[in-house]
Amino acid sequence: MAERTQRKGRARVIRLVLATFAACLVLVLLAAASIAYSYYRDLRDEVAQHDLGSVLDESERPEKLNEAITILLIGSDDRAENEEYGGHYMEGERSDSLMLVHISPDRDEVTAINFPRDSLVQLPECGPYAGHDGTDGYYGMINAALFHGGPPCVVRTIESLTDIHIDHFAHMDFSGFRDMVDAVGGVEMCVPEPMQDERAHLDLEAGDQRLDGEQALAFVRARYEIGDGGDIGRIDRQQMFLAAFASEVLDDDLLVQPNQLRALLDSVMEHVTTDTELTLTTMLSLGSTLSDVELDDISFYTVPWWQAPSDPNRVIWNEDLAAALFESVAQDDPIDPELFIESGEEPDEPTDSPTAEYPAEEEEPSQAATAPGDLDRRDATANPCEEGLGSGTEAEW
Repeated sequence: MAERTQRKGRARVIRLVLATFAACLVLVLLAAASIAYSYYRDLRDEVAQHDLGSVLDESERPEKLNEAITILLIGSDDRAENEEYGGHYMEGERSDSLMLVHISPDRDEVTAINFPRDSLVQLPECGPYAGHDGTDGYYGMINAALFHGGPPCVVRTIESLTDIHIDHFAHMDFSGFRDMVDAVGGVEMCVPEPMQDERAHLDLEAGDQRLDGEQALAFVRARYEIGDGGDIGRIDRQQMFLAAFASEVLDDDLLVQPNQLRALLDSVMEHVTTDTELTLTTMLSLGSTLSDVELDDISFYTVPWWQAPSDPNRVIWNEDLAAALFESVAQDDPIDPELFIESGEEPDEPTDSPTAEYPAEEEEPSQAATAPGDLDRRDATANPCEEGLGSGTEAEW
């Protein structure tokens, strides 16, 4: 029985390795909930939490239509406390990674949708919250929601854009991701060619190598000096690294090594925030729901997008395809490839011109990749040295 429990626990780890920093949170919490109840219970009291119900008006939120569970994962760039990662470039915290994870209990499937941080969208009005000033609604970059109103504003933003009810969220910063990688002794990964990005502190040789926390963080953050400099390529590289992280956990039998697991749990709990409803009971329920999910049942998508006509460093969404994707997820329907064959016509202009409603990012602009606006599904377990590092890594200009 113990061996069977350990096997199921290890399976849950790989099933929950999803393509953002904060995805590691769900991975580790479910592992802890499965095998380390008492220790997890003590740690859980130390996690900062947000009561979404006290901030968001339930009558203004999308209706929950079924038993599926949707979790918003937020990886942030809180550089005020991380000067070495570019704190001198900007003021305040923004989301570097945003992903919506949809868990379907009826089909034993998981759908993960990435939202490029460079997306120009209609941000909703958000009230003041926990030291944040709030904001009126305006047209601007999606990553500004975290700056305006913390995680509740990010939840409100994604719900308003997708019409999908979000059940839970998990939020992690740079330091948490770095410490998690170090806690497992680094991650083995194959890099197909030398990679350098001075701003991200990345300097890797080609070939198989073990990345420590600092190197891993540089790899998933690197953007400006790699390929076309866009965020889409970075999303692909993040997915590939998290797959390598999952492989590392499985190969090392992390769940049967109490000291290593404890170090991993400590690193997560020190840097994470969640909603108050993401309780131990909820996580045990999620673990049970995911017990029959295989890696092939996890699909990764990026919101269909175009290069913004008003700014080559930003993207706007293919509204028709994005709406079809969001509708399928909201209804807990399988993603039908036939819905996404036609990409539609690229818009001449965005709906509005973006307005500066928060301290501007002072980083140099990067060239965003040009895409046909279609729906991109990829296998996050692909070997980078055999299949490359994904869209936008090879410069085409």
